[in-house]
Amino acid sequence: MARHILERLPLKFNTYFEPFLGGGAVFFELAKQKRFNKAVLSDMNPELINAFAVIKKDVDGLICELRSGLYKYNKKRYLEIRSDNSTDKSRIEQAARFIYLNKSCFNGLYRTNMKGEFNVPFGKYNNPVICDEENLRAVSVTLKHARIAKTGFENVLREAKLGDVVYFDPPYLPTSKTSNFTGYTKERFGITDHTLLSVVFDQLSERGVSVILSNSISARELYQDYEVVSLIGGVCVGGPTEYRNSAVEEIMVMTNCRALEKH
Repeated sequence: MARHILERLPLKFNTYFEPFLGGGAVFFELAKQKRFNKAVLSDMNPELINAFAVIKKDVDGLICELRSGLYKYNKKRYLEIRSDNSTDKSRIEQAARFIYLNKSCFNGLYRTNMKGEFNVPFGKYNNPVICDEENLRAVSVTLKHARIAKTGFENVLREAKLGDVVYFDPPYLPTSKTSNFTGYTKERFGITDHTLLSVVFDQLSERGVSVILSNSISARELYQDYEVVSLIGGVCVGGPTEYRNSAVEEIMVMTNCRALEKH
């Protein structure tokens, strides 16, 4: 989806906001193209935000921790680290655990149970790179231009103004009764949250902010007043391999960006 999102954004803008950060793919590509002056990155996942903050502020310490010999790729060690979610770890140790689990778990999925405990099973890979030093250092340099915060998406209303860009990538609305995974943390993201998000989208648009949002086809009725682009994409996680390779999902990209007039 990144290409379709990027081509619908202004070529240059002041501040870029990404309130559902995740892997930050759109942020990193925009930074590479030098299209914004500064960025505000946020998410409600404390483990994710801590990992990004540690990479930004102390990448050397993080690399040292990942290379300490504690983060070996095997199922026994994985289950030990997964079960050790004690709160007395340092921020660097927490970030190293987060990265290790992400690199070692099934399909790189992040998911917790209602107690907030990471519960993704062990993944089967051929010698995965747990400590990608070159990439971590590159990410650290790019993050120097960004402010990172653990906060809800609605807080973007406090700062975003004319000349800024906001990209929303929330947990998608389910497209069927069986596809009901709508959150990556113990705080699930339901229809009430999606409705509030559409209100925030409206308010930003009225303010003159360039806003773009991706979601499943189920969200179309919440954004009837905006340009809607329909995309078809493969299913990346969940189900057997043969299903993931063949299944497709219709994704909506909703936007008020004037750049659409050129396409």
